[in-house]
Amino acid sequence: MDNIQPMHNPYESMDPSMLGSMRMSLDLENGGEMTPEYGGRRSLRQLERVAVLGTGAYGAAFAERLVQSNSGVEVVMGSRRKRIDPRGFPLPCEVMSYEDAVAGADIVVIAVRVEDHATVVERLGNRLDGVIIVDVSNSPPKTVLGGLRERFTRGDSESSNKSIAKNLERELKANEINADVVKAFNNISAYTLSQPRNNPGATTKACMISGDSESAKSAVALMARRMGFDVMHLGDLDAAKGQEGAVHSFFEGWKIACTIGLVLTFIFLLYITIAYWVAGPLSWMKYPTKAFLIVTGDVSAGLLAFTFLPGPIAAFWQIFRGTATRPFPAWFGTWLGIRKQLGLLAFVVAIPHVIMACKGDEPTELQIENQLAPVFGIIAFVLFFVMSSCSNTTVSGHFTWAEFRFVFVYIGYGVVSFTLAHVVCVLVIQLDLVAEDNGYTGAAPLCAIYLTAILGLAMLLKFVVSVPPLNGWVNKIRNHQKLDLLPSWLRKDIKYPDGNVKDDTASCNTRSEASKVSDDLGVARARVEP
Repeated sequence: MDNIQPMHNPYESMDPSMLGSMRMSLDLENGGEMTPEYGGRRSLRQLERVAVLGTGAYGAAFAERLVQSNSGVEVVMGSRRKRIDPRGFPLPCEVMSYEDAVAGADIVVIAVRVEDHATVVERLGNRLDGVIIVDVSNSPPKTVLGGLRERFTRGDSESSNKSIAKNLERELKANEINADVVKAFNNISAYTLSQPRNNPGATTKACMISGDSESAKSAVALMARRMGFDVMHLGDLDAAKGQEGAVHSFFEGWKIACTIGLVLTFIFLLYITIAYWVAGPLSWMKYPTKAFLIVTGDVSAGLLAFTFLPGPIAAFWQIFRGTATRPFPAWFGTWLGIRKQLGLLAFVVAIPHVIMACKGDEPTELQIENQLAPVFGIIAFVLFFVMSSCSNTTVSGHFTWAEFRFVFVYIGYGVVSFTLAHVVCVLVIQLDLVAEDNGYTGAAPLCAIYLTAILGLAMLLKFVVSVPPLNGWVNKIRNHQKLDLLPSWLRKDIKYPDGNVKDDTASCNTRSEASKVSDDLGVARARVEP
């Protein structure tokens, strides 16, 4: 939610050989040829044949999508059966044996079961020499992984810790087959492949690609673009391990966010229950609706505060360290990584609060706080709706940097400001009730006090880091300039005999999984090709 400075120029310290490889990639995108110095055997526009091995749901959907791309490439499908049952679902292209399908093929897409990879490689042997092999498979879920591991790895403990793509490459080398393995399309489902290209849901997903051969990856990337997908390069084939595991991630970050929401709900509900118990038996008549209204509002405001607090805290941490290159502590990195989930959950919880509040009578009291509380609340909810809607990648993906910053910084803190004003008005109303001994007898409005403090803290910290001189320090640090404002002993640095400076906390040696994912997504997003 906090602003992040644009990335520095990635070409400044790049090795000249890497620049040559990148020039090749740019030439390939414009239809240039793979010259021998890059290891390619044909130009991308001269790819003549793509063989899809496997006639199941995924193989058929992949071949159909490739046929519909009108790329001018011959598409054939290979089957282990000698004859295809005509009563099955229609196949989009000619079907033949594995051996006939790979004959003359430039790219071979292996869309068979993971445990059959070794059998396919042994069966085809040297027919796979010189081709690009695309592995579209994923590691099995943990519930079935144990049963497949023995068959797939043949009892080799070393292979069981590698990705499917690396094991496929190992199988090729064991059979003395010279072929390039590229991991791709494993995050694209058969359903997505079967959708028309003009369907936005079928084209907005980026195809993740990893492999050791730049020319092979470029060929597969062009094929993916012709099929209507963006391309996300993840690096060499070692990245395939995480690439395969990513498809099994289950609501990443949401479990922690929902746990925080449940804890806040329990705390606020317990307090409201105690407050009504102290007030006397007559107040229980209003308990269900009042408790629902108050708890949903308090939980939403609390989650909103937790969404925007880590941004300015991160800025203070970087000023304290004098650099933006050192990782945050694991717990704080996780907090930074779930800000979007916390914000969306806060919006969802705010919806029933607003609905319940609108069912109440129009305030008739003459006190200004009774009139302003609903006004501030409605303004906050409208701004919250705008920000939450823009968090959808389909929307935010079309934003410029200035638009992105306006929505998630200025509108975001506008939501916090009006929510704080709403909570302050509610607090004043509740304090009046306590003074009049009406409805809150024996119990102070601790929830509203807590929310006022935490929302106010978020706004105060943001204001402090947004004014000179701190805003200048933050910009300098995030532009990769080191800032030495504090003595080394105050920053808890230890100088070793070799002259290096090492942090004595675990935060320097460990980086949270959430911050790793954040960095990876930032780099990957910068490399997504249109």
